Amino acid sequence: MLLSNLALAFVTGIISSFGHCLGMCGGIVAIYSARQAAQTPAGEPQPGLLARIASFLPLHLGRITTYTFFGALIGLAGSLLDQAGGMMGWQGAFSVIVGIIMLLVSLSLMGVLPPIEATLVSLTKGNTPMTRMRGLFGKRSFLATLTLGILWGFLPCGLVFAMLVLAARVGTLWGGALTMLAFGLGTVPTLLGFGLAANLLSPKLRGRLQSIAAILLMLFAVQTVLRGLAVANVIPSFSYGQVMLW
Repeated sequence: MLLSNLALAFVTGIISSFGHCLGMCGGIVAIYSARQAAQTPAGEPQPGLLARIASFLPLHLGRITTYTFFGALIGLAGSLLDQAGGMMGWQGAFSVIVGIIMLLVSLSLMGVLPPIEATLVSLTKGNTPMTRMRGLFGKRSFLATLTLGILWGFLPCGLVFAMLVLAARVGTLWGGALTMLAFGLGTVPTLLGFGLAANLLSPKLRGRLQSIAAILLMLFAVQTVLRGLAVANVIPSFSYGQVMLW
């Protein structure tokens, strides 16, 4: 199950980054890039391509570190719940709940339900890390850029929430951490090459790619619900060759 989770998280990161991530986080990348360019003293040439790429790496390292940390926590929580389920006999119910949450998030990404970001912001009463991030955009030090990326990882995001639910499904600390690491790495290429990607991909195409990512998440949600029902002996398990589907 871990390998399938990692594959889904990475592919979802790649596909959704062209749509959802550009819409949600493209502004952060654009502001950071503009502020960095403005810091170049007058008369000096702008940094080359490799230097610009290197300046973004601590930013994404910080963001992925936050994702991985949350993945480890949620994976550990899933492990504890799974152990409790082993004693109480409700692992199946937990799996069904996780699947339903994933299904709701996928419907939100498809536009069938309201954006989950709005709900997350309302739950935090509008207190997001963006206020602390503003003072770090123009700084060039590694620590400042890393801190900016770490704070970026705390911003409310429906897709990150969905991946955290997926991480909880693994049921181990390391599995949860690796799931979020895979997702974060999948989003890097598009956000790193945001300027080029934004010009090549139309908003309509980006929306379609986001829908594909939502459909992948929905299929996994259905599988998770079916697996939970099978564990609870409500329906029989089903295998295709050597692969257990649920």
